[in-house]
Amino acid sequence: MKPARLIRCALAALALSLTAGCTTSRAVVPSTTPGTAPSTAGAGVDRASVVSYAAAPPKVRALVDHTGLEPVVESTGARLALGRHVVVAGDVDATDLHQIALLGDLAVDAVDRMDRRSFAGKLLILAPATESDFRAWDGTGYADAWGVTKVMPWHGGPTWVTLHLSAPGISAATLDDDRLLLRRVITHEVFHALTLSPTSRAPKWLTEGFAELAGPTLGPHVVPEHASLPSDAQVHHDPLGYFWAWQFASFLTQHAGRARSMRFYLAAVAPHWHATMNALSRRYLGASLSSLVHSWQHAYRAQGPIDP
Repeated sequence: MKPARLIRCALAALALSLTAGCTTSRAVVPSTTPGTAPSTAGAGVDRASVVSYAAAPPKVRALVDHTGLEPVVESTGARLALGRHVVVAGDVDATDLHQIALLGDLAVDAVDRMDRRSFAGKLLILAPATESDFRAWDGTGYADAWGVTKVMPWHGGPTWVTLHLSAPGISAATLDDDRLLLRRVITHEVFHALTLSPTSRAPKWLTEGFAELAGPTLGPHVVPEHASLPSDAQVHHDPLGYFWAWQFASFLTQHAGRARSMRFYLAAVAPHWHATMNALSRRYLGASLSSLVHSWQHAYRAQGPIDP
């Protein structure tokens, strides 16, 4: 059996579909999902403390207040978990709040390693426990998403992530039931929150593909013979949309190195850039975008999926 076939069979055995994904909002834009084996110990949990909204420091309460959802959050009896990098507001139990705070801290660390920028603030993660709470906590319109990132204008308050813990996941389990999936979703959404601007017009294959690189990502049940760079619509609606976006981002990282590929990504999503994707590709990756796509498709035919 050819190596490409062996890799495809191995990926098929992993059996994870990426289609439900996430969502990113631009001052109200949607985004997606990622991975890495979950960790249950470390500074994130040790340092996270759970307090009531009323007992939280004013700067922490302000994160919730800026969402405009504080009356809804308070009415559910939500508490806050204070981590090193994140604040988690949720009406789940204290153990889950601690776990989400830990995963959020680990996700920020992972993004810092990718973009080599140290996040110095606090990122808010909302964790409503039920479907009705998710809708009330600004999740209406994202019923199929595992997570939503709201990227706010710089003058309009902080960016935040909302988790859809009750959304169906793998084998009909919910996000709350599957800790690996929860880690993937948090990492993916945190990547969006820390790297996207509200005015970014970068294609979805770029934003979703690089978000998948923030943590190990598993392939789908069945992988086609030929690679194809997805359109924006295909990323969110084609069962293989996220997979192809991730595979091309993996190829770029393998081809140019993580540092150069991240400079390309950050330039493409920066609000002040107006160059075409092809011009940015030539500048940061040393080749036209079309030639890189062609090289990726050739490598995929020869070797199968890339597992960076």
